[in-house]
Amino acid sequence: MASSGGSGFELLSGPDLGGGYLHQLTVERFSGVNRFLYHAQDGGPDANGPPIGTLAPFGWQVSPSMCPIGGRQCWHRAFTLPIEESLKVRTAYNRTRFVMEAMLGHEYRGVPTPVDAAVVELDERLRAAPEPIPWFVGGSLGLYLRGAPVTPRDGDLGTTPEAVSRIAEALKDYVTEPAAPTAWGETRMLAARAFVGTVRNGLRVEWGFPLDAVPDSTTSEWTALVHGSVPDQVEWKGRTLPVGRPEFTLVRWALAERHDRLATLAPWLPTAGIDRRLLRTLAEGSGLPEAARNALVARI
Repeated sequence: MASSGGSGFELLSGPDLGGGYLHQLTVERFSGVNRFLYHAQDGGPDANGPPIGTLAPFGWQVSPSMCPIGGRQCWHRAFTLPIEESLKVRTAYNRTRFVMEAMLGHEYRGVPTPVDAAVVELDERLRAAPEPIPWFVGGSLGLYLRGAPVTPRDGDLGTTPEAVSRIAEALKDYVTEPAAPTAWGETRMLAARAFVGTVRNGLRVEWGFPLDAVPDSTTSEWTALVHGSVPDQVEWKGRTLPVGRPEFTLVRWALAERHDRLATLAPWLPTAGIDRRLLRTLAEGSGLPEAARNALVARI
C-alpha cells in the first residue's frame, strides 16, 4: 500500500478492539526510516462503544489530515525504529489495546488506581536488572511518596538517554509504547510508556529524555540525572526509593499554571523541606515570569 505522501506503508495488525476503539498498527517506510503508527478510532457498536473518552490524556493526537487507515477522527501515536524491532512494537501495541478500557476507566470514571502495588512492582523489576539502572520517581507520584496530599493517576520516571531502553526491558511485560524516538506533545523524546499491573487495573508509567536537550542548558526535572543532580533516597513503606527533588515538579506546575495542584499542596509545603534557593534558581532558569516566581516561593 502507499500513503498520499508517496511513502509505502504496511498494515501489521488490525482492525483490533479495545476500550470502545478500533485499533490498527501500521509501519511506513520512506528514506530508510521506519515509522510505526498506532491508530485508534471510535469503534461504535462493533467495539462495544462508543468509548467513554478521548485518548488525549494518554499523549495521543488526532491526525491533522485524513488518515488513510482511520479517516478524519483517527487518534495516533508514532515511533521511529528499525524494522527489526517490529515484534517489540507489536507486543506493546497489543498491550495498549488490552489495557485501554482500564486506562479510560481510571481517567474518566474515577476507578481507583493501584498506586502502591505498582510502585512495589516498579521497584522490584528495576532493581532486578542485571546492571544498575539510573532512575528516579518524579512528578505527582514522587510527591505522593514524600507524603504530599496528592492522588497520582500516573507515574513519571526520570532517567538517562542510555537507560530508556533498559527500563523498557525491565518492564517488558507492561510496555505499551516501545522505547523509541517519539513525540510528547511538541517535545521530541526518546521515551517509552507502560501500564504496570493487570489488564484490568494498573498504573500508567512513562519515562524518557528530551532529544533536543542542550548539554549546558538549565536543569529540568527530566534532565536532572545527566546534569549531576542526585535524587533523594526516600523511605516509603519499608522501601528506600530514589525520588526527584520536589522543586522541579513545583516549577513545572507553575509553568503550566496548575494553580489547583499547587493549592492542594499548601498545607504540606511548609513541612516538606523545600530548598528555597534551588526553587528560585530553577524558576529563574525556566523562564517563569518574576511575579509568578515570587508567588511560588511565597507558598513555602
